[in-house]
Amino acid sequence: MEDITSKERNTRNFFVSLRWVLGLLIASLCMIQLFLTYRGLNQAPAMDMAQVARQIARGEGFTTKFIRPIDAWDFSQASTRKKKKADDKTAGLDFDHFPEANHAPLYPYVLATAIKVTGYDRFDENRMDVDKTNIYAGDRVISGVSTFFFLVALVLVYTLVTRLFDEVVAATTVALMGLSDLLLQYALSGLAQPFMLCLLLAGVHCLVSALKADKELRMGKTIAWMCGMFIFISLLCLTSYMCIWVALGLLVFCGLYFRPYGLYSAIGAGILLFLVVLPVVLLLSPTGGVERQIIHGVFNGFGSSDAEALMRSASTAAIAFNSANFFLRLLGYTFAQFNSMYINMGAIVPVLFFLLTLFNKFRKNTVEGTKWAVLLMWLAACLGMALFGESRSISERQLAMLFTPFFAAYGTALVFVLLARLQLGSSFNAVRGLTIAAMLLISSGLFLFQLPKQLYMGIWTSARGIPHYPPYYPAALNDKLHSMTNEHEIVVTDQPWAVAWYADRKALWLPRSLSEYTRNLESVFARHGQSVQGFLITPSSHSMPSGGLGGVIQSAGDFAPLALEGKLLLLAPKHNMAFAELFTTNANEKSTARPLASLVSSQGVYRHRNFILGAEMIYYSRENVGEPKQ
Repeated sequence: MEDITSKERNTRNFFVSLRWVLGLLIASLCMIQLFLTYRGLNQAPAMDMAQVARQIARGEGFTTKFIRPIDAWDFSQASTRKKKKADDKTAGLDFDHFPEANHAPLYPYVLATAIKVTGYDRFDENRMDVDKTNIYAGDRVISGVSTFFFLVALVLVYTLVTRLFDEVVAATTVALMGLSDLLLQYALSGLAQPFMLCLLLAGVHCLVSALKADKELRMGKTIAWMCGMFIFISLLCLTSYMCIWVALGLLVFCGLYFRPYGLYSAIGAGILLFLVVLPVVLLLSPTGGVERQIIHGVFNGFGSSDAEALMRSASTAAIAFNSANFFLRLLGYTFAQFNSMYINMGAIVPVLFFLLTLFNKFRKNTVEGTKWAVLLMWLAACLGMALFGESRSISERQLAMLFTPFFAAYGTALVFVLLARLQLGSSFNAVRGLTIAAMLLISSGLFLFQLPKQLYMGIWTSARGIPHYPPYYPAALNDKLHSMTNEHEIVVTDQPWAVAWYADRKALWLPRSLSEYTRNLESVFARHGQSVQGFLITPSSHSMPSGGLGGVIQSAGDFAPLALEGKLLLLAPKHNMAFAELFTTNANEKSTARPLASLVSSQGVYRHRNFILGAEMIYYSRENVGEPKQ
């Protein structure tokens, strides 16, 4: 008995030590990325949510400085109709308090708390010292929030997987996630996924308790835990509207698994209606209502182009609904979700075995029930991502990352079950240890291989930091552009999210159509007393689009000559060419829109070229507000 007790005590001490070592290792890696090798934000939605959060922290409400042409047009039309209906001459669209309608509200409010606490709502007091750093310190605040929630999520993963399986599976799952290159990128991204993962894990914790209570026939406790679960899922939906698909999958599971059939789905639907649908309807009512978001979703997912084309247009009439290719598009994105499952879940080896666990019946009802719940939520999420054309591994709408801990845990457990069935006897622990080491090596090889290079570049090569350039160079926006511009007028740019965040200026996304700008948007600005102070062209237009010259033309549209002018200056700096001046007439003779040269040539409205990063970033203004032209 003493030997058994001693063995159990040693085993328990080993796992306690393992937890501490594992936690310190992963936390250290996150801190290395956040403070030593950090390069700033590189995700446009993260910058966008950051500047919205700063508006909230300032007491400006749920407003934005990133103005999409489609929003400017739609909101202007809505305010005009409201003004006529109410006969209120003071009604109108206020561009100084432009409503935000493209992000779910919860995460910006979370970021606003961090921004307020750190003082980064006071922009002028926290400007960059461009002689000492290339990294905006506010970026580290945003990334710090996502990193914090990533570490919290790992703690929740450990406790949840321990409840479902054991500490070995839990420790392995946490190690695989903590050393995954993709998941560590999410931790630094500033996106909401780590926070969303915490909410989903908390919800599944409640689900496990509900499954246990249901097994014990304790209906009161089951209902209580189910209510808790749907509250967390509601918060998840308020963090990303895409997670409504996850909620639908969970509703289906509850309706089919628990008895009486449909009772818990009805309870969950009621909670979602009260906590998600009603608040979202009230939030979006001033910006065209939920129906406007549905229309945009239809054109985004089912249209002939992508979401960017819609956001940069002045009306949905400019985007065709491609019903002929709808099923082909849906089928293609559906297969893409399954084909890229391994990559989108962090390239963690055990996730490949999750689908095999569907053929293995686990003894515990909590493990078996959670497995089917996860499957239905994942399938619903895949359907949603396919409908909305999501294929990128890192994106604000990518939901695959949320299911990584579940797929990894069940896959790891299945591997251990198969090893146990080999009847290895006393060699079992050794073989299992080698298997864990192999999975860790394969899954984390990319991150471990890149880490020395990142440390070398981040610490020894550049003490000032290496920004994500191209296309982002925060110092140019935070210093020069902010000084060249004022807070009342709009900057038209191909990088509005960065201008709004780093320069703290109102920024309109550069439209693709010159006609829509000169005929539609200029009339909107005139109607609401708003003026444009200049055009900013960055590497987002001339260096980032794929496909060479054709890609630049497709991305910039009618403003392609403006996007290419900087490249021409780099190729022939002595000639000081003004490419846009060649476009004095429209190619379409029937067009009544003003030509590009009327805007940005030496005889146009914005005749002065101000070089804020050489010819890589050019700001076209009414007056020569910068340094002498080169």
